[in-house]
Amino acid sequence: MTKLLKKRWNGVAIVLLSSFFFAFVPTSAKIALDSGVSLMVLLISRCIIGLIILAPLTKGLGHSIFVDKSKVATLIFVSMISVCLIASTYHAIEYISIALVLMIIYLFPIGVALITTIRGEEKLGRTQWFCIIGVLLGLGILILDEPSATSIYGISISVIGLLLFITFIYFTGKLVDDIGSVTINLHLSFFSVIILLIYILFVPVEFLLPANGVGWLGIIGNGVFYVLSYVLFFIGSKAVGITTASVLALTEPLFATIVALFILNQYLSLQEFSGFFVTICFLLLFLINAPKEKL
Repeated sequence: MTKLLKKRWNGVAIVLLSSFFFAFVPTSAKIALDSGVSLMVLLISRCIIGLIILAPLTKGLGHSIFVDKSKVATLIFVSMISVCLIASTYHAIEYISIALVLMIIYLFPIGVALITTIRGEEKLGRTQWFCIIGVLLGLGILILDEPSATSIYGISISVIGLLLFITFIYFTGKLVDDIGSVTINLHLSFFSVIILLIYILFVPVEFLLPANGVGWLGIIGNGVFYVLSYVLFFIGSKAVGITTASVLALTEPLFATIVALFILNQYLSLQEFSGFFVTICFLLLFLINAPKEKL
């Protein structure tokens, strides 16, 4: 039991570290975009950085770079889902506020929990369902600090992004046990580059490089932190289960708030502090009431 508990809490720590790294992704992307980088350059560079990091890492860990042929179709599928997810998220932001888009996307743990419960893969009690709702409530208080502009079209695109995110997390989580997190993310980067190149062949896009060194730093940071966050997330999910990992991933806005506090000196308003406190309380309650079979 002690060994299983240690494994579980190690998994929790890894997923939380994943969220911490992911908190730097939007900031890095904004730095790059503000420096004149086009969206397509940002997307492709992120995938190429993933290949540069993960190819030698996979080899160094003694894992095979190649996967069984039976897994290729699923990897291509989740890569397409990943690219469409990013595109839908950025597209939705053109019509509604970032805060509202994030709140819709952050509903994904409910979708993942529903799928795993219906399929009998994981079982959540009433207390844990209550905690998930409580976490989302806390995030809503934290993120939606100001009134958000609404648009039926923008909300619809965000809902599509939500469904894509649920699909991506669920199917990628299923692959982890078979081929490992590092190998999965290596192939996701590879197939995403291929998909984006095919898209470029048919749709004219802008290729704008950074106008200064800060922009290049943003590109590198965006790629490195994105890769680290996803690799760690799926490593942690093997120990705690994909549903619990999904709920823990909701700590990303909390870490983003902490980063802004220490780096940008952006202090919390009373409403934001309340949301932060509520989210932390329900996350702790969720972990305390974890399913016994996951301990």
